[in-house]
Amino acid sequence: MSEARIHARGYLAYEGPRHSPSRAMCNLAYHTVQRVLGLKRSNWQKVLPALTLIIAFMPAIVFVGLAVLLPGSEELELGESGEYYVIIVGALYLFAAFVAPEAVCTDRRSGMLGLYMASPLNRNTYLVSKFAAIVGVLAFMTIGPPLLMLIAYTLEGVGPDGVVDWLAELGRLLSAGLLMAVFWGSLSIAVSCLFERRTRASVVIFLIPLVSTAVGDGLSEATEFSDSYQLINLFSLSVETVYRIYGQVNPVEGAIVRIDTWLVFAVTSGLIVASCWFACWRYQQIEIER
Repeated sequence: MSEARIHARGYLAYEGPRHSPSRAMCNLAYHTVQRVLGLKRSNWQKVLPALTLIIAFMPAIVFVGLAVLLPGSEELELGESGEYYVIIVGALYLFAAFVAPEAVCTDRRSGMLGLYMASPLNRNTYLVSKFAAIVGVLAFMTIGPPLLMLIAYTLEGVGPDGVVDWLAELGRLLSAGLLMAVFWGSLSIAVSCLFERRTRASVVIFLIPLVSTAVGDGLSEATEFSDSYQLINLFSLSVETVYRIYGQVNPVEGAIVRIDTWLVFAVTSGLIVASCWFACWRYQQIEIER
């Protein structure tokens, strides 16, 4: 005979630790970072995140190595700080298109979004957590390599003079890196909100910057208002914003270099705000099954 017994214990109140909704937001952001980086997942799902990190960091690592091995060498030519972001923007583009949608699309298709809404999270806090995770990974790619480059400049003896100038350069580095991370992260999450399938979101995100480049360049060459139309080019806009933060002149010839700085910052900030607003609005319209 079975030894099983049934004990009528009645209602038992939860006596464990209670945390605020911010704890749930931090946990969700942490697990989202793990997911987009492919941690604790199959090796194939680690390929694209690793590739984007390699593209972003490899040139900086090479420069630092050369600066250590060949200190004071005339053969070691280090460009301006803003030039490195031309390389980084390619890595950001790939990450935003093919990796970041994994953070948002999968939850809606698998039904996990409904479970999250049953927790202390709501639609806005859920979206903030996801956005913070995406921007955090992107910021690692935009701040890490330039920081290594700043170290290379310092080791080579061509970096900022004095502690004050060095800290000022660090401030510009952090500002430029964070702005680029937020710019591409907001674009990615805004488009990903439209699709449940990650592949569809990736295709659209991949095409938007390419189309913006073709349209911006085409209109700037075909109309008399050439300077303003260059602001449509998302690649040029994000890189040009970085050059303006550093107070440097973009060596690439183009109409965008002749646009006023305030207008460049206004368009960049406007796109970020519009993308974030659209993502919030879109999530308020989504029907969630619980």
